[in-house]
Amino acid sequence: MESIAAFPIRCVVHLVRPTGTRATTLEELRHAILEASDASLFHHGLQYQLRNPASKELPPDDLSAWVGGVVQDRGTAERLSFAVSSHNHHPGELRPALVKVLDDLPSSQRTSRAVSDEGAFVFLENEPVTLLTGVEVQSGAETIEALANADVSTWFYHVVEQPWFATDRPTLHEWLEQHGERKLAHWLADVSTSGLPIEAARERLLRRWRNSHLGRRLGDAAEMPDEVRREAGREVVGRLVRRMRKLESRG
Repeated sequence: MESIAAFPIRCVVHLVRPTGTRATTLEELRHAILEASDASLFHHGLQYQLRNPASKELPPDDLSAWVGGVVQDRGTAERLSFAVSSHNHHPGELRPALVKVLDDLPSSQRTSRAVSDEGAFVFLENEPVTLLTGVEVQSGAETIEALANADVSTWFYHVVEQPWFATDRPTLHEWLEQHGERKLAHWLADVSTSGLPIEAARERLLRRWRNSHLGRRLGDAAEMPDEVRREAGREVVGRLVRRMRKLESRG
């Protein structure tokens, strides 16, 4: 994949449409998941994060929400929810995990508890349309600044959506790796599959970045004269305390 010097930051809008597939039983849901496009699987399994960016705790994904709320099978709903949260790196991982949950059920359970047509699960899929924001980054520090100030669609696209789909365009994770920012790339990959709401995931990333740079500044100060080192230590600790208080006030 071609390396680029500056990485363009994009935002995304989604065009959502029904696929024509509906499910009224767990057996029909199983078959529909097997046949669903990657875009449909992504919409129901991961895009609910974008619809609930500031939640303290994310609500269930669409599939487990329907199984638990409409079919009234809470045990299966919990297992589906766990499959989504633990196998959400790409469609080749998520689809078989979901199918296995349903395959493990007795066939009679998959065909019973049929819901009415009005309560059927309607499969949707989305088509992402990306737009350039005019922001380009050339370093880890610029990336952090861009992600800290970006709207939720920009964060969701670069951190969650783009890595999930196989595309010819380099992902932000890959670009950071190419430019020697392996730790930041690893942190992004971690929050992308953490299952946290967008704002909570963003705060986790920023906290890690800040703490790592606070430690670096203390290390640099170790080679300075005693008075300068003490002053640097007081400044760093003071900033850390203020930042932690700010985070606590948000909570």
